[in-house]
Amino acid sequence: MAARTRARKKSSRKAAKQTGLGTTRRKQGARKKAAHKRASAKQAKSRKRLPKRTSRKKAARRPATAAERAFRLPTDVRPISMDIHLDLDPSLSDRYAGDIGITLQLGRGRKSVELHAADLRIGRAFARVAGERRRARVEYHPERETISLHFEKILPAGHSRLEIAFSARLRGDLCGLYGAQAADRKFAFSQLAPTHARRFVPCFDEPSLKTRFRLAVTTGRDNAVLSNSRIEAEDLHNDGRKTVHFATTPLLSTYLLALAVGPIEASEAVMCGQTPIRVWHVPGHEGMAKFALGVARESLTRLERWFDLPYPYDKLDLVAVPDFEFGAMENPGAVFFRETLLLLDPSMATLAEQKRVAEVICHELAHMWYGDLVTMAWWDDLWLNEAFATWMAFTILDPWRPEWRIWQLFGHRRAAALDADALSNTHSIYTPVKSAAEATQNFDLITYEKGAAVIRMVERFLGAETFRSGVRLYIRRHRESNAIAADLWNALSEVSGQNVESIVRPWLEQEGHPVVSIRRAERDGLGVVELRQQRLWLHAKSTKKVSGKPARWPIPMVGRIGTGVAGETRLARHLLTSARQQIPAQGSNITFIYGNADEGGFYRPDHAPDIFCDLLDDIDQLTPMERQGLVDHQWALVRSGHATMASVLDLCARLGAEHDPDVLAAVGVPLRWLSRQLAPDVTPASEPKLRAWVEVYFGGQVDALGWHPAPGEDAHTRLRRAEILSIVGLVGHASSVLDEASLRCLQYLQDRGSLAPNLTDVVVSIAAMRGGPPLYDAFHRAMKSAPTPQEERRFLLALADFTRSDLIDRTLELCVGDEIAMQDVGSVLIRLFANRAARVPTWLFIQRRWSRLRKLIAPQLGGRLIAATPALGTPAYRREVAAFFRKNPMPASDRALRQALERFDWYRGFRGRAGDDLSDYLKG
Repeated sequence: MAARTRARKKSSRKAAKQTGLGTTRRKQGARKKAAHKRASAKQAKSRKRLPKRTSRKKAARRPATAAERAFRLPTDVRPISMDIHLDLDPSLSDRYAGDIGITLQLGRGRKSVELHAADLRIGRAFARVAGERRRARVEYHPERETISLHFEKILPAGHSRLEIAFSARLRGDLCGLYGAQAADRKFAFSQLAPTHARRFVPCFDEPSLKTRFRLAVTTGRDNAVLSNSRIEAEDLHNDGRKTVHFATTPLLSTYLLALAVGPIEASEAVMCGQTPIRVWHVPGHEGMAKFALGVARESLTRLERWFDLPYPYDKLDLVAVPDFEFGAMENPGAVFFRETLLLLDPSMATLAEQKRVAEVICHELAHMWYGDLVTMAWWDDLWLNEAFATWMAFTILDPWRPEWRIWQLFGHRRAAALDADALSNTHSIYTPVKSAAEATQNFDLITYEKGAAVIRMVERFLGAETFRSGVRLYIRRHRESNAIAADLWNALSEVSGQNVESIVRPWLEQEGHPVVSIRRAERDGLGVVELRQQRLWLHAKSTKKVSGKPARWPIPMVGRIGTGVAGETRLARHLLTSARQQIPAQGSNITFIYGNADEGGFYRPDHAPDIFCDLLDDIDQLTPMERQGLVDHQWALVRSGHATMASVLDLCARLGAEHDPDVLAAVGVPLRWLSRQLAPDVTPASEPKLRAWVEVYFGGQVDALGWHPAPGEDAHTRLRRAEILSIVGLVGHASSVLDEASLRCLQYLQDRGSLAPNLTDVVVSIAAMRGGPPLYDAFHRAMKSAPTPQEERRFLLALADFTRSDLIDRTLELCVGDEIAMQDVGSVLIRLFANRAARVPTWLFIQRRWSRLRKLIAPQLGGRLIAATPALGTPAYRREVAAFFRKNPMPASDRALRQALERFDWYRGFRGRAGDDLSDYLKG
């Protein structure tokens, strides 16, 4: 620090000489005394004009005001192009230096220019105007993460060029340009979304300020260097270093700029038309790129066909990053992924892992059009990027791999979004964003999954071909530019002839979602179906917090109707626009009504008791997707007070012989929650009674399926076996399943080929639940020597499933050590909260070791950790959680805290109401 201060003083003296501030003070007679007086006056005037640069440390002490946090750059300064040269070698130093040149278009004359820069040390700064070089005084504004460059003379309207030298450290929080390590190798990776480009280089860090980047990087010759565009040239230097020059990018927003530096290796390229596709990874993962390459090529081919527009960039690199905050990032031409979501060995991976990798790859590639080529104008329209990419991934994968039944995977995601959206502390899909923190916390289930569900609903309403024509028009109109939601609705309205905005706007701008009650009634002696809509609240007290007109949605409902003919059903469509409507029953031979056919709508159907009983009788006539949805809806209705505990348990019992694995996974959700949370809190007898109930209704499938796949057995039967073992083992605690799983886990540790891949997760988790120190040590060794990223994560998370207190403590200590990557620390703590034996020790540990933990939990993951705390259950812990995180706030997690506290409050009421119902049901 002292050396840095001396350097600043020396720089100030040098600047003083250049501006006439260093006139000699030697007195040589009256003439020189007068000259000194004149010089002193000039010095004072000059100092007033060019004050010393602002101290970043001093300015940072004052908390930012709301207006400062909401700061936006002026609209009359736009970057045209940006030249960046960086000097860095992560193997030698955690510091890097850079020079940038930004060509600007000024809408009017200016004496200062403000741009983003955070945690950067600015050296010299100049402007070039018509061949003249003008020095700038730098003023820091840490409260709004910007710097201002002040000039003595006005920069005229038109083109100017800024030249700035800067330096910084590789960050340790997985954002900006940060350092990462794998084994003894060191790397640097960028993660600039949503607002971290300003922590990488000085820039205009708003999505609407697109520019063209020309990047050059000087580093050690052994390092590979990747960015968005292809390498144009490479200069070798005599000192053993090199400078890599990249081609100029198309117009991009700053958050999409990408850089990777370090000893990473590439697969052989595969071609998709004229586009080379490669997978990059750290050494040692050479054999795990083939699956991703195949998915990427097929996805890119189908996406080009869907958009009727070629891939917009000159190459496609898929980069497996050893420590990464997000699941993946859609940097055009250089997409970054967590290793678990890109590198995969199909012979060892579960089918769920394969589907997840394919879905993430396709999601990111859809962004090349949605988000990269056409970018939202500001973060309040984030859903234009993320919801569309989410929906598009399932739309593309389903016809390619129909046997995956990929929309059922989406059904599980939609279920989580519906749950979050039932809170009073939810948010609308379109959310006004004023600050960087608000932008960060909107990367959530509402933006992604609810947004995708609404898009799917609109597509079904307009028709697939009409919808695609409208999207193609939208993309062509706004390519290499920015757009807002109205631009999309205008294009869809133009091709469909309908006022699309009037239908979709309430879904985007209103919080929450409807529950639609479905009742039979009579009108004028004729049978009718009565529909009523209202907003669904998880917590009944939430309705008292919301005033004003009740929310209403235009709901394009599609119902499935039983005709009385075996195996024959029909669909009925109705646009519900008011709070209550009656529609003709359309026939006296209706045997059942299901209110959300194919689960195409983002609403909860609430079937009257008689209609629900009909559904139980004819459950097999619903599609697997609908059976999956019915379980999820009924469980939500129980939690919100619209249905009885008996109804969801009767439904689960009716599905005891279910063959579809996704339906069984849906059944496992309420049963697992009841066994971990409510049953142990009710009476000592409730938990063993629930376990016995589970074994009675689901244990027969274990006997029928066995543990070994039969020759030629299809993938869905293999997944069904895994789901049944999870229900009967992890929920029912059936002794035969627990014993067999523990034995097979020991065999698996010795021979990875001894267990069917789809059983590995459940077997490892069951074994951990009953395991002692020798098994814990074996899992720890298996984690460190795992041959694949998925296997490493499997054993890492299983360390959080052990129930002995000494082993829980060991896992907690691992979280503050060096063995667990920063990206995984939050996930391990969340898994510990799911372990009933570990919840309280985990909470105590978090409070005790917070000074260390807060540095290890990336900003995007902090909200998820807070969201896990309601597992603690009691009002006393609610008060502790509230007090702790208000005193120690996590970045961009204020909404997550409000939601967590709301779930605490909900459980207090639900436990009193539903506990007796569960106890009474199990007595019967």
